[in-house]
Amino acid sequence: MKEIFHEFGTAIIAILTAVLILGILFGISISGRTGILKIAGVSAEKTEMDFTSYHDFDAVTTWHNRIKPVAAYTASYGRFFALDSTSFLARYYAKDMEGTVYPMDKVILAKLFTNTMFGKVLDIRRADGTSIMSSYSTTDGSICFPSAGVYEVYFQIRDRENLTSVWKIPIAVDERRN
Repeated sequence: MKEIFHEFGTAIIAILTAVLILGILFGISISGRTGILKIAGVSAEKTEMDFTSYHDFDAVTTWHNRIKPVAAYTASYGRFFALDSTSFLARYYAKDMEGTVYPMDKVILAKLFTNTMFGKVLDIRRADGTSIMSSYSTTDGSICFPSAGVYEVYFQIRDRENLTSVWKIPIAVDERRN
């Protein structure tokens, strides 16, 4: 017997320890619950909450689904022509989530709406991707398109809620016919 304990002592101690732990975990019974895991689970039981029943949930949903600011072209100004210096920003507008329209030249150049709307021209490119920002005047918002074709203007607009959007608006530039 002494040789068995000497040879297999650590294995026997490990088996006895495992049996004792399993007996404690699953053998204790308190108030009809058997096993320490089920007894401890009483405090871990959770009740489900319906958070959609709160009064401010509709306001949170509305705030989360708000519309980002929009930049668009005003078609009533007519066409762009190549090699003509044209008031560029006067032809565009920005609109916030409440539908208020701001003239783009007042937003970018005059900065009249710094607390409610901010915008800038990121780039103006030809259809092949080459930039023509050198033809755009940042002081008065005018542009002289070097040739006829399709161009893309990139506006960045940020409203008072700090929502930012970037808009790519295509521009068709025609040749002047005499």
